[in-house]
This record gives sequence, C-alpha cells and structure tokens, in this order.
Amino acid sequence: NEIYNTALRTFAHNAVDLYTDCPSRERAGWLCDSFFTARVERLMSGKNTVERCFLSNFLMEEKYKGIPDGMLPMCYPSEFRNPEYIPNWAMWYLLELKEYYERTGDRSLIDDAKSKIHSLVRYFEEYENSDGLLERLDGWVFVEWSMCNKLVQDVNYPSNMLYYRFLMAVFELYGYEKYKKKAQRLRAAIRKKSKTGLFFCDNSVYVGGKLTLSDEFTETCQYYAFFTGVATPEEDRELWEVMVRDFGPERSKTGKWKAVHPSNAFIGNYLRLELLAGAGLYGRLEADIRGYFDYMARQTGTLWEHTNVNASCNHGFASHVLVWLDMLGYII
Repeated sequence: NEIYNTALRTFAHNAVDLYTDCPSRERAGWLCDSFFTARVERLMSGKNTVERCFLSNFLMEEKYKGIPDGMLPMCYPSEFRNPEYIPNWAMWYLLELKEYYERTGDRSLIDDAKSKIHSLVRYFEEYENSDGLLERLDGWVFVEWSMCNKLVQDVNYPSNMLYYRFLMAVFELYGYEKYKKKAQRLRAAIRKKSKTGLFFCDNSVYVGGKLTLSDEFTETCQYYAFFTGVATPEEDRELWEVMVRDFGPERSKTGKWKAVHPSNAFIGNYLRLELLAGAGLYGRLEADIRGYFDYMARQTGTLWEHTNVNASCNHGFASHVLVWLDMLGYII
C-alpha cells in the first residue's frame, strides 16, 4: 500500500497537463520516460489523452532548432540553450507510438508520423557500418545512468539492440518488409559480435584500426538484449536463469558476478521488472518491487530517478510500478 500510494503520488505530480520528468526540474516531457508513464495513464484513467497530446507535439514542427535533419528532440516542447539530442530516445518514440496504437486503435497518429519516421530511419542509416550496426552515433548516446554510459562508443550493443526493435516496429506499423529483413540481419550481427560466453558485451572499440570487444559487461546490457528480443529465454537459457536468479536488488549484498556492472533505476531496473512481469514470474517481481522501492517510499513518499538521492526524487516514469502492482492483483 505504501509503494502504491507513493507511485500514484509520483504520477499525479508528473501528469498535470503533459508528461514531465519531475515537478521541480524539466517542465516538459522526455521520450523513453513517456513510454512508461503512458502505460500508467491508461491504467489509472482508462484513456491516453495526455499521451496523444505528448506524441502529437513531436509532429508539429518541420525542423527542430539545433538538432540534425531527421532527428527528433529528446525533450519537447523545450529548447536547450546548448543544442543536444539523444538518438536512442528518438527510437523510443516509435516504440511508444506502436504501443499507443495497440492501446487505442487510433491509426491517425501513426499515419501522421509516417514521414517523420522515414526521416528518422534515413538518419540512422548514415551511421550503419558494413555489418549493419550503428557505429559512432553522434549526440548524447544514452543507455542508462550507470557504467553503461561510459561504454557508448564505438559500437554500442544496447543501442543496436534498441535499433533492432525499432526497425521491427517500423515494419509492424507500416508494413515495409525490407525493414523486417534488415532487422533480422542486425539481430544476427549483434549476437555474433556481442555475445561472448555467457554475457553480451556492451561495446566494441577500434584498436589498431580493428573493431574489438571491450570486455566490459553490464547488467543493463543483458536486460536490453531480452527486452528487445535479441535474446530469448529459449536461445539464452543459462543467461536468463542467471539474470532472474542472481541479478536484482540483492546483488549488492550477495556480491555475485562482480565483473558485471550493476544497473541503476533508469532504465535497467525497470527493464528487469518488465521482463519478470512478461515471464509471469510474479513472486520474484513482487520481491524485487519491495527491494527497489520500499526505501524510497519510506524516505520521500515519491519514487526516484536513481537508486539514490543524487538526482530527481520524484520522477514520472517511476510511477510505472502501478502497472506491475496491478498485474500482481494489488489494484482492484
């Protein structure tokens, strides 16, 4: 009940008129965060009115100030004094758009976004190497607030995993078979290049003119692999079992897999919970929800951007806990 009330309070503070990052900092909505917040709106209101406004805003301008042609803003409506963009967040726009269509059946927004999505695809194609992998992406390449974000060049595999799911969404929404085939080739390349032994490696870097695996592994990279469908419990049974059994909020106490850098709240821990929920592992899901959020609820009565108080302590995406509590039967 305490976590439920905390999540509900966090949502209410961040969906007054538009999805927001947090009440006291960015008074505008960020992509990726919105993917999760939109699910909460549907659960708590039965509608997606705010989400439609949010997604529509990104379609209103022909060109956005300070960012390259084809790219979408990371946070909108807003203008950063030092122009910046997150290429990964533009991919999340399409993933949310797909879920919006599945939630509402509103095809008009999908059709309105078609030209923007085509421009976005063309933008990313400029960064594909001979294997079809995105290489040396410009902008603020963002995976999550952890060691992950020190491993984003030259070829970042979580970003490419997301690109795989992005291309599949282009095919699923617009029916272009070529993007499905392209996505399948990309998936095969990621698995061949990135998976070494049990884990997926986070990145490859140029050493002596040759792309070489960094031998850096993060918990979040493994979650991206399963979330995007690059990995599956059937193909990667041992990794799946390690992820479920040994990762999560208790790993800092158990000390298992010390060579694998731990996740932060956004986005790794949320991807983990999403995977547990999707697999029907409700006992583990409930235990991890307690482990991740009980101390936040008790300390501030809101849910945080990080696992500590170093940043926002009232973050809109974090209210997604309500969706999992509903799956567990705590919301009637």
